[in-house]
Amino acid sequence: MPRGTKSVVFTEAAGRPVGPFSQAVRAGDLIFVSGTVPLDPATGETVEKDLAIQTRQVFDNIRTVLRAAGADLDDLVMVTVHLQDVADWAAFNEVYRTFFDEYLPARMTFEGRPPLDFLVDVDAIAYKPEEG
Repeated sequence: MPRGTKSVVFTEAAGRPVGPFSQAVRAGDLIFVSGTVPLDPATGETVEKDLAIQTRQVFDNIRTVLRAAGADLDDLVMVTVHLQDVADWAAFNEVYRTFFDEYLPARMTFEGRPPLDFLVDVDAIAYKPEEG
């Protein structure tokens, strides 16, 4: 892809989006990952209604999309988290921390109503220079 272009990122391995949007869009060196929810890509079904399980699935799905774009979780620079209940903040953080080594991306967390009664919904921005 020529430098400075914009392209849609899609992989069946992360499941189909639940609405009319791309899993991610690469714009030059930035990768914008859409709101990612706790769907099992193999079944298309929501994983168990447990915050830790849903958080793991969300970040597994984000990692899969990033890898399809030639990046990984270590390339994240910004994460926005929507929790159904802010009381889940500590439980979310416990799982979230397992996905990162020393480097942690910037983050915003909101209490809100993720779609379809999911407990968590996460969107992210990664920085990965294009090759070439």
